[in-house]
Amino acid sequence: MNVWVTGGKGMLGMTLCHLLEAEKIPYVSTGSEVDITNIEDLHIFISKHPEVTHIMNCAAYTQVDLAEKEISAAYAINVHGPLNLGTIANEYHLHMIHFSSDYVFDGKGKTPYQENSPCQPLNVYAQTKRAGEIMLFDEHPQACIIRTSWLFGLYGKNFVTTMLNLMKERDTVHVVFDQKGRPTFCDDLCRAAIALGLADSSGIFHFANEGAVSWYAFALGIAEEAKRLHIPLKVSAIEPIPSVKYPTPAKRPAYSVLNTSKIESVLQYRPRKWKEALSDYLQQLIIFKR
Repeated sequence: MNVWVTGGKGMLGMTLCHLLEAEKIPYVSTGSEVDITNIEDLHIFISKHPEVTHIMNCAAYTQVDLAEKEISAAYAINVHGPLNLGTIANEYHLHMIHFSSDYVFDGKGKTPYQENSPCQPLNVYAQTKRAGEIMLFDEHPQACIIRTSWLFGLYGKNFVTTMLNLMKERDTVHVVFDQKGRPTFCDDLCRAAIALGLADSSGIFHFANEGAVSWYAFALGIAEEAKRLHIPLKVSAIEPIPSVKYPTPAKRPAYSVLNTSKIESVLQYRPRKWKEALSDYLQQLIIFKR
């Protein structure tokens, strides 16, 4: 396996490159210097790298609220980008892995969503992620798509770092309690993606760390683990609030818990509990900031 990582400057892409290097798997990484929305850019790049066997697309427009205004940009990156990469994968006989989102579901379910559960995206970002899935499979049916949720990792801003910053600055932090999902550590997601790549798996898979939780309960877990690791916090109270008291331009699904039994069967292991993954992440964060 020789991997081309697109979106290699983002949180997911940088994590993936770090793990590929640790596993001694050859790779090349690109960021904005190779525009995935421009098919000619992709042709030029891949023609210079005939050693590539796999594309792992970490490039994405992820600003959920801003996407409500920047519709064209979101569609370009999240729909036309995967489509173009699928075209390249077809022409050069490459295996492709693409990352998608739990937000493709409407949140009205009460049991964890399976890969074949009906999709009904609620906002522009979610619509572009679902359209990107469809367009990619239409162009490259052998592609592998990994849907994930509530991502946190070392190389970018995420819910965990946002909460830590607030907890260091404020006495009281308010967090919504009526949205439920499964947190996912970038390292664990990338290890699963590498395993699927090595197996040349195709189709849709769900991956997230074990344990469904609300944003409020996730915040409590962050505070608890931070205190255990002696990370200084100012916060004395974390209070739950309903989503209606924290309005956002983009509507979020109330329930986006992913069922991961399919990927567990293929990889022969269960994702570890989110609290265990969070502990690893916070310890990495302490070392990273030294």
